[in-house]
Amino acid sequence: MKPSTSPTPLPHDAEIANFADRLDAAIARKQSCLVVGLDPIEERLPPEIRGASLAAGRGPRGWTARAATAVGLFLERVIDAIAPFAVAVKPNAGFFERFGAVGWECLRRVCEIAHDRELLVILDAKRGDIGSTADAYCEALLGDTPDTVGPLTDALTLNPYLGRDSIEPYLARVRDAGKGLFVLVRTSNPSAREIQELDVGGEPLFVHVARRVAAWSAGLDGTSGLGPVGAVVGATAPGQAVRVRSELPRAMFLVPGYGAQGAGADELRPFFLPGGRGAVVNASRSVLYAFEGGGRDWLAAVADAARRARDDLEAVRRTC
Repeated sequence: MKPSTSPTPLPHDAEIANFADRLDAAIARKQSCLVVGLDPIEERLPPEIRGASLAAGRGPRGWTARAATAVGLFLERVIDAIAPFAVAVKPNAGFFERFGAVGWECLRRVCEIAHDRELLVILDAKRGDIGSTADAYCEALLGDTPDTVGPLTDALTLNPYLGRDSIEPYLARVRDAGKGLFVLVRTSNPSAREIQELDVGGEPLFVHVARRVAAWSAGLDGTSGLGPVGAVVGATAPGQAVRVRSELPRAMFLVPGYGAQGAGADELRPFFLPGGRGAVVNASRSVLYAFEGGGRDWLAAVADAARRARDDLEAVRRTC
């Protein structure tokens, strides 16, 4: 991946200040609610990509430089392939942090490329801390410091376990800079119920968290009628999604768990508002590694998987 030499163009709808309005406009413009998760695993990259990065493996940071180079090459081509079919990408910070400084630079450049292709960037970092630590995380991931991912991040995932203290620094970026947040409410992993469905006063904990999200988003709705403080609600829990949606009738949902985690498109109706608005659905491995086990061109396989996911989701949205 070549270094950037000029300012990165903002996405098509960047002039719209409110994140929920920008996302809603992108969904309508592209007729898609697909988000492609960027979870790169070096061992699963196409052989031609791994081979092309070998020259970077020489020197004191050989392994990390080579791996980050391979990931960067892979994701640049993936983004080109999926751009016609997706509204956003969701890079998972952990897959880049593991490579140290070169990984962070790779992540920053991947976000730039996504914006070049008029895709929104939802950074999946799941941060959750308080005080000056929360301020520091916020500045790095959602702020405006040059050479960080902050200026390139449209929205960020957050863990609400520490309460409003851990959310407030990010709310300032929502109010002042048009950023978006997706707060973990009911996630898609099998053990989510161990904590998220604990009985609290006769109701599961995730319902109380949903109410907190509604309070944090109060007064921030855009002209679309949707709010920029949204919820992560897993596709593997459609019954719980009904409860969450009843508490958050104006929130954007980020829905993981579709595709490789087992949830089908037909299960997603409870996540959408009438008219098919109010939710974006993430697919990661089912798109990124669609070429595995087949003999065809890997990039064509990725593009075809994104197209099919977009079409499956649109068929559901049209019936909501």
